[in-house]
Amino acid sequence: MSRSTGKQRTASLHDEAYRGFVEQLAAARVASGMSQAAVAARLGWNQSIVAKIENAQRRIDLIEYIRFASVIGQDASRVVRQLQRDVGL
Repeated sequence: MSRSTGKQRTASLHDEAYRGFVEQLAAARVASGMSQAAVAARLGWNQSIVAKIENAQRRIDLIEYIRFASVIGQDASRVVRQLQRDVGL
């Protein structure tokens, strides 16, 4: 079995759909009135993690996303359904 390269693993960070997703996530956080630091504190993270996610420098996994969305009052399942439509699935 061949091993994946780092390039393949991080390809989604550079995908247009992923960038749109994190831009929407950042906009939803701002609309909620919460700072990166406030979201991070609620999640037990450092503020830099939120910044890296919002700048597409670090991927957010599904469980992290569900928790993040909950903190900012966003319906994670609605966003995922919209993403499915946006990417043509």
